[in-house]
Amino acid sequence: MEDPIARAEALRLRAEAEADAALAAEAVAILREIPRAREAEIALPLIAALRAVGALADDLDALDSAVVLARDAVRRTAAPRAFAALGAALTVLGERAGDPDMLAEALGAYEAAGTGFETTGAAVDAGRMARNRGAVLTLLAGALDDRSLLIEAASLLRDARAAFLRLAAVAEAGLAAENLCHTLRLLGERNGDPALLAEAAAAGRAALAALADPAPPRARAMAETNLANALLALGGPHRTEALSLYRAALARLDGPGLAGQRASLRHNLWRAERAG
Repeated sequence: MEDPIARAEALRLRAEAEADAALAAEAVAILREIPRAREAEIALPLIAALRAVGALADDLDALDSAVVLARDAVRRTAAPRAFAALGAALTVLGERAGDPDMLAEALGAYEAAGTGFETTGAAVDAGRMARNRGAVLTLLAGALDDRSLLIEAASLLRDARAAFLRLAAVAEAGLAAENLCHTLRLLGERNGDPALLAEAAAAGRAALAALADPAPPRARAMAETNLANALLALGGPHRTEALSLYRAALARLDGPGLAGQRASLRHNLWRAERAG
C-alpha cells in the first residue's frame, strides 16, 4: 500500500505541473489525516502542499499557514530544508500580499538554507537556493523600484547557472536560465540596453533547450513566454518569432486551472500584435 506522505507529495507535484488547486487541496487533506506520531515527517510536505494551494487558488490563508508552520520547523530543527520551505512560502505570500518585508525575510531564509546545504556538501541544493535568491531579488527590485537589486539578481543567477552546468545538472541549469532570462529582460528594458536583452534571449533559448522531452505543457509554455517577452523587447526582426512563441504557448495552456495564465498570455499576444 502506498505511503500517504508519498501519495500526497505526488499529488502536490502533479498539482503544480497542471496548475490544479483541487489536487493540492487533496494533498493537504491526506497529510492532515496522518497520525500525529508522524508529525515530524509530515511538516515539510504539508508546508509545500499548503504553499501550492495558496499559489494556485490565490488563498492567502493557506499561504499564511504555510509560513507559520515553516517558521516553527525552522525554530525546531534549523535544518536547511526547513529554511528552504520557509523561503518558498514567504516568497509566494510576499509576492501575493505585495509585502517587501516578507520577500526580504525569504532572502534570509534562502541564504541560511544555502549555507546549510554547502556545509553538508549538497551542491545542487545550494545552487537551488542561490537561484531562488535571484528570483526573490527580482521580485524585490520590482516592489522597491530598485535597479541595483536586478543587477545583484542577474549576477546570482549567472553564477547559479554556471554552477549547475559544472555539476551536469541540466534541468536545474535550465531553470536558472529561465529566471535569468526574465531578470535580464527587466534590466535591459530599464537600461535600454540591447546587449542585456540579447543575453536575456540567449538565456531563454537555453532554458527551452534544457526542458525534458516531453516537458509538462505548463512548464514549456512558461519558458516559451519568457523567451517571447525577451525577443519582443529586442524588437525588430525578433518580433515575428516572439509572436510565434506566444501562440505556441497559448495552445499548450488548455487545462482547467490555467485560465489566469491563458488570460495573461492572450493579453501579451494582443499587445504584441497591436505593436506591429
